[in-house]
Amino acid sequence: MAKHIPTGPIIAVLMVIGAGAWLYTGNSDEVAAETPEETPAERSLVPKVQATVLNESSVRRTLELNGVTQPARTVSVTSEATGRVIEVLKSKGDRVAANEVIARLDPQDLEARLRQARAYQEQTRLEYEGAQRLRNEGLQNRAQAAAALTQYEQARAELESLERSLANTAIRAPFAGVMDSSAIEIGTYVRPGDAIAELYDFSELKVIGNVPEADVGPLRLGQQASVTLLTGETMNGTIDYIGAVANPATRTFEVEIVVEDSPKQVAGATATAVVQLDQLPAHYISPALLNINEAGKLGVKTLAADDTVQFSELTIVRSDTGGVWVSGIPDQARLIVVGQGFVNIGEQVDPVMVGKEDNLAAGL
Repeated sequence: MAKHIPTGPIIAVLMVIGAGAWLYTGNSDEVAAETPEETPAERSLVPKVQATVLNESSVRRTLELNGVTQPARTVSVTSEATGRVIEVLKSKGDRVAANEVIARLDPQDLEARLRQARAYQEQTRLEYEGAQRLRNEGLQNRAQAAAALTQYEQARAELESLERSLANTAIRAPFAGVMDSSAIEIGTYVRPGDAIAELYDFSELKVIGNVPEADVGPLRLGQQASVTLLTGETMNGTIDYIGAVANPATRTFEVEIVVEDSPKQVAGATATAVVQLDQLPAHYISPALLNINEAGKLGVKTLAADDTVQFSELTIVRSDTGGVWVSGIPDQARLIVVGQGFVNIGEQVDPVMVGKEDNLAAGL
């Protein structure tokens, strides 16, 4: 006879297991429903950048001035007499000393007239001295003595005029310099005022340029400058003149830089002068790090104390082939050198600090 298995307890156990499973499943769905999904921003990583600490140093500001060279002075030598050229002693390109004869004109009859004038002057001198003695002795009146004096003075004036005319037949250089051109040959007939030659004085070489009104303030007389010609030759000079009135068309001031003992005697050549100004605290960075913000200001991206990106405005002090010197960045500032183009102002970043020597991309 088979045993009867009681089904009641088994059914009760199955019902308890089913209820527990239902409760477990329900609670899991509620927990899942209460837990929100992660947003894309929360799942993204904080951007990483590379930064380096900038240490302030001192740099001398400079001002670059483009201009042309000029001699210390130039003059067009002209004739003061009338006559035909009988001798040319200096030609184009020759150096001349002060008062040296460049050319001679035909004196014609001046020498004969001079001999006559000297004799007449001697005669009138003796007549005047005789009239003076007679006047002192009371043998001649005052008017007669005065007439003798007048004749003597006229003879002297005539002699001086003829001597000056003879001297003018020798055309001389007014100062030492270089003759750049000659307008005469033997046989040329000249009159007073006719050009004989162009004379340039290269005892000093001047560089004449124009400086914008915004840059003329720091300039002072006597400031040192380095002058470089288009040919590459470099010379030292000083500021000798700063214009007091701006050019109304360009709003620039004329500046003259004098180079003494210049090895190059050129006028009208292109030259660049770099004027040494005052020293300023500045940082040296790569031009690749410069940014323009929405306001059009020039600056760089640096890190605040909480590692957020900030914009530091700056001013370029000077530049060279390796980088630029800038002012306006605080000392010990943390400058973003890699990744600055991918982060925005105010954004939180994860900086990795590097030394200047490790950051070749920044050109530091």
